[in-house]
Amino acid sequence: MYKKTAVALGLASILTGCVTPLPESVCTPDTRLDIETADVPVTPIEDRKVIVLPVEIEFDDVASQRISAAMRTNLETQVRKSGAKVIDRKVANKLKSEIQLAEQSGRYNTTGVPIADVAIMTEITASDFKSKFNEASEGTNILTGDPMIIPANCQYEMKLTAVAKVVSLPDMTLIKQVELTGDQKGRSDTRNSECRVTESIYNSYASKTALEAVNMNTDLRNLLAPTAPVLEIRQCTAGTMAKVGLGHKHQIQGEAAIKFSQLMKNDDGEVETFAVGEGTVLDISNGISSKYSWVSIDEETALKLKKGHAAKVHHTNSSFDVFSDHANSLLGIEL
Repeated sequence: MYKKTAVALGLASILTGCVTPLPESVCTPDTRLDIETADVPVTPIEDRKVIVLPVEIEFDDVASQRISAAMRTNLETQVRKSGAKVIDRKVANKLKSEIQLAEQSGRYNTTGVPIADVAIMTEITASDFKSKFNEASEGTNILTGDPMIIPANCQYEMKLTAVAKVVSLPDMTLIKQVELTGDQKGRSDTRNSECRVTESIYNSYASKTALEAVNMNTDLRNLLAPTAPVLEIRQCTAGTMAKVGLGHKHQIQGEAAIKFSQLMKNDDGEVETFAVGEGTVLDISNGISSKYSWVSIDEETALKLKKGHAAKVHHTNSSFDVFSDHANSLLGIEL
């Protein structure tokens, strides 16, 4: 089957040249290429179950519950965005101690079907909140260059650090450990130099900082990114493209980066992962549907891909934004 693929791709190289622009249309069904099926096909993300344990916090903090709850909620949100199933919190709460003990022993003893494929264990290691009073001062509007008076204000800053461990169940193998950090700044006009920190102010910053710590971490987002199998490959004058089982319900967007990999079993029966290539999701009207999308690939990648190989979203940076003191620049204030 590879021979037919190779011939088609070789012909495309002659017709279109070495550099192929991003396709502007999806190839028609009659241009589908014959490809082999992977020996170890990837499990669709919808079949993946993740348990997010309650977030630990080992020090006293007036908003410890708010911080822990906010971080857990955002971790669950990231998992749901991937398309995986999140185990019910009531079940997760009951299994917390059991899984923590299993981590120490290296094995989660279970009977029947495992409750989840992956567990996320998180501990907040430090948090720090500061407030500072600033007298009224002169500044410059960076948009117009005109002088302006900056009113007296209270400046706030909160920092947060945590460690998230992602382990596989039931063998309790550490998949990855990620350090999470959040830093939120802000200010508000005031007539009182005491800058009293109310419970609502503190809770607001705690929630935003926890949100940033989770959503701004590229390593964590890539770890939890949606993964699905390669379904088919088509090749026409518009270009070469792979159909993958990732669509709108997986939060897929046009021009998203996709990395392909193959799963292989070693002599010990363990599954290892190896890179195959990469591509870009087509940013056109019919490039993304609810359940699948089309990914532009080069010829070298097309020759390696098999049906069932893994296609995973790859984040190079975060598009997440949190309103903070950095918004001053958007307001045109230069201190």
